[in-house]
Amino acid sequence: MKVLAFAATSSKSSINKQLANYTAKQINNAQVELLDINDYEMPLFNEDREKELGQPALAKAFYQKLGDADVIVISFAEHNGSYTAAYKNLFDWTSRIDQKLFQNKPVIMLSTYVDSPLSTTK
Repeated sequence: MKVLAFAATSSKSSINKQLANYTAKQINNAQVELLDINDYEMPLFNEDREKELGQPALAKAFYQKLGDADVIVISFAEHNGSYTAAYKNLFDWTSRIDQKLFQNKPVIMLSTYVDSPLSTTK
């Protein structure tokens, strides 16, 4: 079974990447491919840019990776109460290929965080 795992963040040291990888490896008979969304960095999406550039090869490659998987594992980082701009941009470009981005595959969505002194209130 092909399992595609990635963190929906551009952070190189993301604990969400570790969580996605760990979770994917818990699936019986999994052949895990761990992606780094930094490998799919594209210009910020907008319709004018899409008319100018068409579909970027990286969006097509990411869509193909999703299509080749039997299961998709995503761990989302939290940025200001939402998902990261890096993931949103990748999602925007790739969903223009097909709105059914995950292609009817089972998707496991996760998230984790590190508690830090900056997040505590006194």
